[in-house]
Amino acid sequence: MHAFQSQKRWQPTVAHIEYFLARCKPRHTHLLLMGCSAGWMMPTQWLTQFTRIDAYDIDPLAQSLFNWRHGRALRHSNTQITHHRLDAMAHLPDILTQHPQASIWFDNMLGQHRYRIRDEAQVEKELRALNVTLEGRDWGSVHDLLSGPTQKLAKSSDLRAQSVCQNVYSQNINTAYSQTLVQSLHAQGVWFDHLTSHVFADDTPTLLIPWEFKPHYWHWLQAGWHSPA
Repeated sequence: MHAFQSQKRWQPTVAHIEYFLARCKPRHTHLLLMGCSAGWMMPTQWLTQFTRIDAYDIDPLAQSLFNWRHGRALRHSNTQITHHRLDAMAHLPDILTQHPQASIWFDNMLGQHRYRIRDEAQVEKELRALNVTLEGRDWGSVHDLLSGPTQKLAKSSDLRAQSVCQNVYSQNINTAYSQTLVQSLHAQGVWFDHLTSHVFADDTPTLLIPWEFKPHYWHWLQAGWHSPA
């Protein structure tokens, strides 16, 4: 319900994600879509380039809501979609083995890992290990990097300014850089590190995208795509 009611507020972020994905070139026509829920922030047109999609989510409503949003276009493009109610992270090695010729997209999922595991050391270890688990695969992700409360933006020009994405070519997001990102959104109170700064290898270009999740509560998202050399 929150996502449905927030579509207008989320639209600038959705547009940035669409811009990013339009420049990704998946190697395969089969997509493994991880944690997609209803695909609230996914561009339908990008999905229609695939002939087959296997979507994984633990949400029992994900299938019906995703098909409500994207189903008509996918049928029109003859894209076959299969939904799996499954914890993609817990079963990732098996999923990859079952589908060796598929590209992978983690849809705003990895930033939630710390809330599922609640052991920061284990979360960082598992997220860092993705590069090894996905070695040789064609994959990408958009995920929470930082999030927290903000002051009311003083004027509309401030809001527009926050919609400008930043290209970052090193994933070693240090404390000083994180502070700069937080301050750019007029932060106040406690901000959370989602422990995702090492999901991508240091040489993977990524895009940082501001997201007004709720009024006066913003996220910085990180989007990246890795293709084997």
